[in-house]
Amino acid sequence: MAVHSLSRHFQSFFGRLNPGSSFEQTASSQHNTIRGLIENQRGLAAELAPVTFLQGSYRQQTAIYTINDIDIVVLCNLVFPGRPGGGKSYNRDEIFRIIAAPLMGDGRYREKVRYGPQSMCIKLDLGIQVEILPVVFKNDASDPGREPFILYRPETNRWEDGFARYHQQWLSIKNSPERAQGNFIPTIKVMKHIRSLYNVSAVSFHIECLLYALPDAVFVGSPADYLASVFQYISAYTPEQWYKTRCMTPCGDRDIFTSSEWRAEDWWKFHGLISECSHTAQQAVAARTEIGAIEAWQAILGRDFFPARVQ
Repeated sequence: MAVHSLSRHFQSFFGRLNPGSSFEQTASSQHNTIRGLIENQRGLAAELAPVTFLQGSYRQQTAIYTINDIDIVVLCNLVFPGRPGGGKSYNRDEIFRIIAAPLMGDGRYREKVRYGPQSMCIKLDLGIQVEILPVVFKNDASDPGREPFILYRPETNRWEDGFARYHQQWLSIKNSPERAQGNFIPTIKVMKHIRSLYNVSAVSFHIECLLYALPDAVFVGSPADYLASVFQYISAYTPEQWYKTRCMTPCGDRDIFTSSEWRAEDWWKFHGLISECSHTAQQAVAARTEIGAIEAWQAILGRDFFPARVQ
C-alpha cells in the first residue's frame, strides 16, 4: 500500500484528464441529429430499416481530454418478411450508399461525407470526427440486441463477426464494484493518456483487451495503489512471454497478440514504456515524503496533468 495515497492530487489529475461538459453536449447533439436522419422511417435509408447505437470511447466513457470522435454503428435489417426468398440482396457498396444518402441529402453534412470502395466506415468531419459503421444481421437473426452482427473488413474484403455491444457489456461488468471496484475504466483512461503522452502506438481496443485480461485483484485500492499494481503485473512478464500467450478479446472472438492485431514492434515499445512506469510507480509507492511521491507520479503522468499542489 502506498505511503502517500495523494487522493486529492489524483482527483485533480482525473479532472484534467476527463472531457469537459461542453464536449459531452456537442457529441450528444451531433449523435442525436445523425441518428434522426438515418433512422427516419420515411427517410432515404428507410428501406434498410436501420437501427443505430454507439460504440467506442464516447459510449464506454473512456474518452480523454476531449471527445474528438463518435463511433455510430448502423445495424441494417435485410430480412423482409413476406417476400419470397427473404427479400432483396444488397452488396457492400449498396449498403454504404443507402446509409450515406440521408447525410448526402442534408446541407449540413453533404460536403463532409467521406468514404470509398475500401472504406470500413462512413466518415464525417464536423470538428468532432464521426465514424458510421454499417453492419448487418447474421443469418436469420432479427433481434438488434443479439450479436454477433456482420461488418465489412476492407483488409480481407470480407464480412466478419462483430461484437460492439457485448464488448461494452463485458467492460462494464469488469468495472463493477464486485470486480474491479470501479477502477477498471479509470485505468483504461490512464493507459490511453500514457500512450498519448509518450507517443507510442497502441490501439485503444487493444489496451482495453489487455487490461480486461488482468486479474480483478490488481485494480483494488486507491489510484496510487491500483495503477502501480497494474504496471507491475504487466512488466512482471517479458514482452516475449506476453506475445506467446493467447490474450483474447472480452468476447473471445480473436487473439490481440497477432501480427494482424497488435504488431510485435508496437507491443514491445508499449511494454517497455509500461515497465519504465512500473519502476517509477514503485518509487512513488515507497516514497517517505509526499513531495517524493508527487514527483514520481509527475514523471509518469506529466507535470501538466498531475499537480504539485492542490487546494
